[in-house]
Amino acid sequence: MNSLGFKSQRGVSLVEILVMLVVSAIIVTFAVNLLGKSSTNLERQNIAKKFKTSLDRARFDSVKRRASSCSDMSRVEITSATSFTVLTDDNGDGTLESASETRTVDFSGSQASVQIVDDSSPTYPITIRFDQRGRTTSGACGSETPAYTPTVFCNLPCTSATANAGNSNVVFVSPTGTTALMTGGSTIPTFSAPTVANTSANVNPLLSIWDLVTGNSNSNSSPTPTVTPTVTPTVTPTVTPTVTPTVTPTVTPTVTPTVTPTVTPTVTPTVTPTATPNYCASGVAPGTSGCICDPVNQHLQGSKCRNNH
Repeated sequence: MNSLGFKSQRGVSLVEILVMLVVSAIIVTFAVNLLGKSSTNLERQNIAKKFKTSLDRARFDSVKRRASSCSDMSRVEITSATSFTVLTDDNGDGTLESASETRTVDFSGSQASVQIVDDSSPTYPITIRFDQRGRTTSGACGSETPAYTPTVFCNLPCTSATANAGNSNVVFVSPTGTTALMTGGSTIPTFSAPTVANTSANVNPLLSIWDLVTGNSNSNSSPTPTVTPTVTPTVTPTVTPTVTPTVTPTVTPTVTPTVTPTVTPTVTPTVTPTATPNYCASGVAPGTSGCICDPVNQHLQGSKCRNNH
């Protein structure tokens, strides 16, 4: 009979359990911290993107409508550290209606505590408007100033001095209206004024102008000319003695340009009929004494005129 002996059983000590719990807590805390930062950064970036998109829409609207007066220019206004408005021609009637076409973006309830920290004591509203060429101005109409840029969106606690790539985004708009979304701490680009060439008044020498106005020196058309054609008809009448024929030829010459006169000359030639011929006697050769055979009563036989029987 075999006897069963006691087997050694070793459990987990209390110290090991505590160590495992501490390590797990550190890992969870680290993961939650990373997840929280990612969520915060994503929310801040979304707000900055909304601001940039609003600037682009306002610029496009002013260019599309050819807004020339200050009051008719589409614009974005920063109304506080946590809100801004956008005014564009939403209904497409060609005019701005502040009461019905102003849209407000308010991110004061953001869990990430995102704020605009451009200036320690800004004066609101800060206006960025666009003219018909997309150029930017700020300030009140009649006393416009350069646009207020850049705009820094930052997660609190933050100031313009502590903004960096990890906690902020910058939206920049140039004097010509070009916008850019950058990370905090980025170097703001500088743009020189573009060179605008004046339109030349010279005419392209390769361009031909066709002016159809009659009488103009450049006209390709001309008045109808007066044409007096000289007609020399060739008439070959059949001459019958004691007949004075009347020949009326119809001549239609072709005259360029676009002239077709009808000329009907009346030609009356002077015909001198031949006197009664000298017919030869029968048996006489033609040509003797200037005679000829009678074509009606005679015929030529053996080189002599013979009477018809």
